[in-house]
Amino acid sequence: MKKIFAFLVLSVVMCATGTSVFAQEREEKSEAQHEETAFQVVSRLANFVVLFGGLAFLLRKPMGEFFATRRGDISSGLQRAQDAQADAQNRMDEIEQRLAHLSADVSALRSEAEREALTEREKILAEAKRDVERIVEQSKQEIDRIARTVEREIKENIADLVIDRAGNTLRSEITQDDQKRIVVRFIKTL
Repeated sequence: MKKIFAFLVLSVVMCATGTSVFAQEREEKSEAQHEETAFQVVSRLANFVVLFGGLAFLLRKPMGEFFATRRGDISSGLQRAQDAQADAQNRMDEIEQRLAHLSADVSALRSEAEREALTEREKILAEAKRDVERIVEQSKQEIDRIARTVEREIKENIADLVIDRAGNTLRSEITQDDQKRIVVRFIKTL
């Protein structure tokens, strides 16, 4: 803080000195157009050296810190940029590799899907065949049952018809004597 205050005071003094010398020079030049004296040149040079020497002395440490900090910020920024660029390049290479293998992956997926579809088709066909065989077996059993039922009904109908016909025949052709003989024979068999 003291250095900054001293620098400001020195700057004001230098500016005031330089301004007064400059004002005097203008008056002298306008009155008499003659060359500068050696004292004026030396005093100007001394002012310049004192001003910039003081500035350099006072600002040496803060400017050094500023430039060191700035150099560090710039180098860390460059390093981050290089890291980001390397990371982006790695990602780009990875994406390119994925794209290169994409067609192979797609063809592998397609062939696997075809194999799965073929396996599924075979399973479905085998299941359908089992279902058809089961339905055919059930149909055969149903047909056999219906055939037995129809055959039994036909036999019953034929038996009824035969019995009716035999009864009709017996009634029309059996005489009283024949009936007595049948009854006697029946009783003997008992």
